[in-house]
Amino acid sequence: MASDTESPVIGIITSSFTDAGPQVIYNTTKEHISEDQALNLSIRIMTVIGEEISKYELYGPLPVPSNDELLCLAYVFRVESTFTTDPRLKFRPTVISIIFRRALKREISRAQGIILSYLSQVTAKDFKNEDDLKPEKMEDIHKRLSALIATNPVRIYMIQNDLIQEHTGSLDVPTDAYVIADMQTNVFYIIFEPYISPLRKRQVVILVDSLNEKTYRRRFNKQIIDSEEEARRLLNFYGLKRRKQQ
Repeated sequence: MASDTESPVIGIITSSFTDAGPQVIYNTTKEHISEDQALNLSIRIMTVIGEEISKYELYGPLPVPSNDELLCLAYVFRVESTFTTDPRLKFRPTVISIIFRRALKREISRAQGIILSYLSQVTAKDFKNEDDLKPEKMEDIHKRLSALIATNPVRIYMIQNDLIQEHTGSLDVPTDAYVIADMQTNVFYIIFEPYISPLRKRQVVILVDSLNEKTYRRRFNKQIIDSEEEARRLLNFYGLKRRKQQ
């Protein structure tokens, strides 16, 4: 679904620590941050984080030295080297810097959990070695992050057992229900899996009511979707992957 709202994300800068030192391998922020400035930012981030760069972690917001109107979040991970003369760099420290407008810091801060969840999933699955750091993959990450943390996002929750949590991966995982939170219309669409019992449905609704009260101050209305056809239509309308037939 197309959105009329502007994402806080300016772009991403991806850098990796090579045998010759930090190197920028992808930069979609060139209108705001030049290649030299992007390299300077990457060196600063790697220096600040140091040895902790071995973890899947999100740091920031951090200042962007070249532009006072921008901030960044730095996500750090490692990819296996295809060739290196330095045994310490068998797994290369790598950083994805998410550049955003300082004026929209609040929106970014609220979204840090979903950003970390998404990036940890995608990097663990799709970035095994340095050859995987391809422009098309980085472009996909930029687009997905922009959609995830738009000013008025559509947010997806999944319910398993007695827990409700935000979900960023494939929808084709075992769960009792999905909840689509439309932030523009203030509606929760509750999509049940076909096999769950009436008792379980009531328990799910109670969990959603609790989410509504604690996170959204009771401003959302609920629409329960029992029809598989309607569930498919909604998922397609919001640009989400369709569920497989049960």
